[in-house]
Amino acid sequence: MVKFIRNRVYILILLIFGVLLTACSSTSQKVSGNQTERVKAWTKDIDYLYNNLPKSHKNLYHNIKEEDFKKEIVSLKQDIEELKDYEIKCRLAQIVATVGDAHTSVNLGFNNSNVYPVVFWWFQEDLRVVTTLKEHRHILGKKLIGINNMPLKDVMQKVNSLIPHENEQWLKATNVRFVTMPEVLKVLGIASEDKVEFSLSDDSNNVTKLELTPEGLPDEKITRVIDEMPTKPLRLQYNTNSLSERLYWYKYLPEEKLLYLQYNQCIDRSVAKSYGIEDYKDYPEFWEFSQRLLKAINDNNLDKFVVDLRFNSGGDSSLMTGLVNKLASIDKLKGKVYVMIGRETFSSGVMAAMDFMNQTKAVFYGEPTGGNVNGYGDIKTLELPNSKLQVSYSTKYFKLSSSIEKNFLPAVPVEQNYNNYKQGIDDVFEAVRNNN
Repeated sequence: MVKFIRNRVYILILLIFGVLLTACSSTSQKVSGNQTERVKAWTKDIDYLYNNLPKSHKNLYHNIKEEDFKKEIVSLKQDIEELKDYEIKCRLAQIVATVGDAHTSVNLGFNNSNVYPVVFWWFQEDLRVVTTLKEHRHILGKKLIGINNMPLKDVMQKVNSLIPHENEQWLKATNVRFVTMPEVLKVLGIASEDKVEFSLSDDSNNVTKLELTPEGLPDEKITRVIDEMPTKPLRLQYNTNSLSERLYWYKYLPEEKLLYLQYNQCIDRSVAKSYGIEDYKDYPEFWEFSQRLLKAINDNNLDKFVVDLRFNSGGDSSLMTGLVNKLASIDKLKGKVYVMIGRETFSSGVMAAMDFMNQTKAVFYGEPTGGNVNGYGDIKTLELPNSKLQVSYSTKYFKLSSSIEKNFLPAVPVEQNYNNYKQGIDDVFEAVRNNN
């Protein structure tokens, strides 16, 4: 069973797993003891990482020189006494990020009660507010242009140093989370205290400056752009309270003879059990879901079969491989398969795209993927002995294509326009829908 997965530490991914790791939080994973003991404990942890990660990873120095990696490790050890625990963790994250393998990372995470009450998302080159507290509703849709008078370009350059990535798309998928973490902003020299000033601009270049403190985003207090959409796009037309539908679901549009499949995570009951997930019995069986999908294909007139992989960041790739094998043999689907991909398509999500490319004549729409086609994966985890910090690492290299060097590029590039987004118009799906 091929696995090409990653411990995913970002908001949209965490909504699927329901797990929040707080490695960069000053309230967790502290190394206790007096200062001398603390320095010894961290030194031991850093040495453990330095000695074991190169032996465990498939090829740690594929992107960096061993001497450069060692130099950063030595520098961090020299600075331990002057650094707070969360600063050491973030420095470790920066060092591991230089490996250039998005599956190999220090598991920085989110403490929902200790983030700034705002969620951002990239629309082309604009980083806009898509969620905030009801009292700050006036900033919805505004563009972030700076933090504490530091221009956004400089902010993101610093933030990106924390993020393991193989291409720019994965940075766009993930850096939006880190700009709302106070410890990260302090470590990177963007802030010196928890209170931070966000500079926001509307489309007429009118600037709003808003001071925020970390207080989280309780469900009952938030407002979101998607809540104000006059029409809910198809991609959101599922039961968010259903685990099964959060993973994968489909809908047939009879008036358009279109069957839409949203495949968000490569996991089912058997896979969840193999991952050691306690409530694995709550997960659906993918083979049962596949049978229902195949029946829907067989029972309905189809002009288009649309597969949405835009939100699939990984899992067990064998699930979709088995289904695509069956789909490829269905005559009524020939020339009618369309696949949507994007910046959150990563790891086994990319492998699913490759399955469709290799076995069907699917046409791909959307943005380049966040994961590379060829890359490292099949992760395991190191636990540092004192801080208990978790470090994921890749144990295999997957070469899926000799012709694609980096990420998977769509045949028809489509980026989401914000003005359409707030109206509930899914630009990528509309492009597929309007293709004749």
